[in-house]
Amino acid sequence: MTAQLTLSDGHHDVPVARHLVFVDAAHQYSMAPTSGAPVLVAQLAPEKGGGPAATEFLRKEATAVSAVTVLNDGAARTLSPPATPLESWEATGFTEEFQNYLHSAGSPEDMTPVIPWEGLSALGALLVLRTHTTPERTYTEVLVCARVRITGTLFTRVTSFEHSPTAEIAELAKRALAATTSLQDYVRIENTGSVTQEEGIEIEQKLNLLDDVSIWQISMSMWGAVERGDFPGFITDPGYELTRWHFVQHNFEVLAPAGEVGHIAFQANPDGRYQLKIKKFPADALRREESFVKGVKVEGDDFEGYLAREYPELTVRRLPSFNRTRFDVNVQSLASGHCFGIETDEVTVPSHAGRKLKQIEMEYLETRHHDGMGDTTIDTEMDRLTSLVEKHAAEQGIVTERTLYSKLSFLRDCVQASPPETTQS
Repeated sequence: MTAQLTLSDGHHDVPVARHLVFVDAAHQYSMAPTSGAPVLVAQLAPEKGGGPAATEFLRKEATAVSAVTVLNDGAARTLSPPATPLESWEATGFTEEFQNYLHSAGSPEDMTPVIPWEGLSALGALLVLRTHTTPERTYTEVLVCARVRITGTLFTRVTSFEHSPTAEIAELAKRALAATTSLQDYVRIENTGSVTQEEGIEIEQKLNLLDDVSIWQISMSMWGAVERGDFPGFITDPGYELTRWHFVQHNFEVLAPAGEVGHIAFQANPDGRYQLKIKKFPADALRREESFVKGVKVEGDDFEGYLAREYPELTVRRLPSFNRTRFDVNVQSLASGHCFGIETDEVTVPSHAGRKLKQIEMEYLETRHHDGMGDTTIDTEMDRLTSLVEKHAAEQGIVTERTLYSKLSFLRDCVQASPPETTQS
């Protein structure tokens, strides 16, 4: 793995040349190759003012092609360009318009069909090449297909190499194809595509919502804003764009020993068991130690008895139970590969009617495996995301307050402010 690339190479005013490479899926996976299948190198629109990219996500409209080079049996041939750029790829294959172009396009000399191969259906969108030319150097980033969804295709950077500014695209494609074994099992296996940089640590910034707004409404508005490009450098996580949650949670504050101070919660599961959520933090902070125990059985909902048996060293205090609804818009940074949740939640406390907490939490989730991967940009990217969320909320007329205010602090405040309500017989 090479040294971590920075979010900027200092030349954001220089367009980045981009090419999409279609190749037999057998190039990435252990399967029999299709005889006669070509390699297509398609020129995409340049990216204006782009820096290095850990990931790139191509929707159908972003695959518009203005020129195509065909590599077959070691030879390279440039096709006559389409009259106007053609959208080339949607998740399940080539667009009909692009297929028609491939079957009919020829060289200017003879105009004979050059791609009638049955092997065309064996091709997939495997690579994105991003070529940067600066006064100091010319280099190409190689991004390999890492996720295919109906909404588009995600590519992850696996390597980069320097070359002459006059290098032909066929030469660059051949070098890139030879380098695709880099990080290959992090891009061709779905559940190895990401890693948590600080295992066991929750990293979370919060915004208190000071207006009584609908958390569903603001979540949908936020999702739409990211999709429209109002969050520069962030996209929704392909195939994991929105997640919905509901928790019934029974809470205990851990008072001692000092190294265990924090919060233990029992989250009810539909099967009658509980997930035990354990957080250790002496004060509200950006980072808190967090762990989970799944499939916990608590006979008769005797939570105190369970803790006394399983955690006899802890001194705990029972706090009110609450209901929590949460809608997450999950995003990732194209520059760093870090994935975050924009998590809008509402907490109500049945025993303290009228007590309610609404927050938006920006939580670090994971990082896409890529060349140059590192953890040094997590905080700066989270801060940038938080600022974008603040800006969007303000544009919607919603007043927010940046904070680290935890659910534990909220429950303490509930207890201090008023005793639990009782039902009159």
